[in-house]
Amino acid sequence: MEQRETYKRANFFPGLKATPLFWNEMEDYHFAKEVLYNSLFHGYGIVPDYQQSLHVQAEKTKGGLITLLIGSGLAFDGFGRPIFLYKPQAIVLDPKKFKIPCTAYVTISYNERMEDFYENPENYDLQGYQHKEENSKVEILSELTDYNTYVELARIRLEDSDGTGINEIKNNDAFSNPGPNAIDFRFVPWVNRVRKGISSYLLNFMINLFEYTESFANAGYEVLPLISLRNLQSVAMTSKMILQTTGVYFDDVINMVKPIFNMDHQVLFDIDEWEREHESEGKLYTTKTAYEDAREAMYSLGDLIKAYTGSYDEIDEILTLHNKVITGLKATLVEKEVSTNDIKFISHKMPHILLFEDERYTLVDSISMANEQSLETHDVRFINCKHPSTSNEAFYYPDGVLVHDAVKRWIGGEMRFHLKNIVKGRKTLLVRRTDILKGNYSVDVKYDGKSLKTLVIDGTDSQNRWRNVFVLFEEGEISKYTPEISFDIGEQGRDNSGTIWVYQLL
Repeated sequence: MEQRETYKRANFFPGLKATPLFWNEMEDYHFAKEVLYNSLFHGYGIVPDYQQSLHVQAEKTKGGLITLLIGSGLAFDGFGRPIFLYKPQAIVLDPKKFKIPCTAYVTISYNERMEDFYENPENYDLQGYQHKEENSKVEILSELTDYNTYVELARIRLEDSDGTGINEIKNNDAFSNPGPNAIDFRFVPWVNRVRKGISSYLLNFMINLFEYTESFANAGYEVLPLISLRNLQSVAMTSKMILQTTGVYFDDVINMVKPIFNMDHQVLFDIDEWEREHESEGKLYTTKTAYEDAREAMYSLGDLIKAYTGSYDEIDEILTLHNKVITGLKATLVEKEVSTNDIKFISHKMPHILLFEDERYTLVDSISMANEQSLETHDVRFINCKHPSTSNEAFYYPDGVLVHDAVKRWIGGEMRFHLKNIVKGRKTLLVRRTDILKGNYSVDVKYDGKSLKTLVIDGTDSQNRWRNVFVLFEEGEISKYTPEISFDIGEQGRDNSGTIWVYQLL
């Protein structure tokens, strides 16, 4: 490890003799601390976006001379010394001084100049320079070996292909392949300029917001497979990853929000477009209040981004509006979260995505008692049952919604069936529509012939007869891809089953 001298600050006391050596040591202390800070926190290279950033440009030749113009700016060398070029400087490139073909390096290095000489004609011992100007020296070198002292501003590959000499240097038209006799910026070092930061509160808020966006986009895609939802998920996931790993400056926040806004806009447009192209399916997403809320928030968000001036208040409002867009889209595509009690009363079509007890379940299978193909595919059969029958029913749910469904009824024994599209080992939620005219009983739910769960039909209702009853298989309980399930009512009990829905935690 590099050994540095011990830092000693000046300490004044009565009787101190403050000689020039004392004062110069004090100045050297501050300069040494400055270069240490620069080397640790900025590094080596050009400071971006300060004045003209030491940009090198080829000028038209005058009198046969090739002139390079170096813009003003600041750089730090390998020792941390600040290299200032206070105003643009022209320098002549003479190809005759180089053994062509070769590479010429445009460099800048630290240079101190003594300034403001104080003259004392009466006593020469009491005169001298009053200041050291921190300046720079611009040179064109044939090789660059001391990277601590010199900072490269550009390089030029000098070639005389036709033997007529080099009469012109071209400016950079292609960064990755500038070609011979052209300014090459590919190897120029740049330091990291400190900019306005963001608080840990804003950082955590953005991480949670982008995670929420990513989660919705993934769930939304399972409901409606739009490419824009996948793109939104990717953008949100990337933004969250950047925040969690490298972090961002405040000025970066708006640049992270802009692609998110573009995806918000695209998703809303694609939902509208999908609905027009699939009119026969009758999924009227755009008629929902939540969709209109999301679209209104999206337009307001666009207006804010266009008028953005760089304040914290604006960022807060922008992020809040994006949250409104996602919340509206979520309410449009993904049904609301249901509890163990709420699930009994879902009268509408069971959703593709079910947010149940803080976990997201996806519909993987269903069995319709009116569809022979569905019954055959799932191998639905009745074992030791009396009087199994099928009837088409139209009953109400407690919310007053009339629902038509086919119902299997039986006395004693069990109804067996196989599940399809199962990922073994995953949590599995089995929901069954049931007529509770004669409720208050329980059903033994078996897995591969072994009792595993109990399905409870709680209460009776002669007016609003439909209920959804369910059992939840925990992680690891289902170990087959096509497991056999049965509803066993015992020897004398009565049971019935309407449509069966199967969800898994995916």
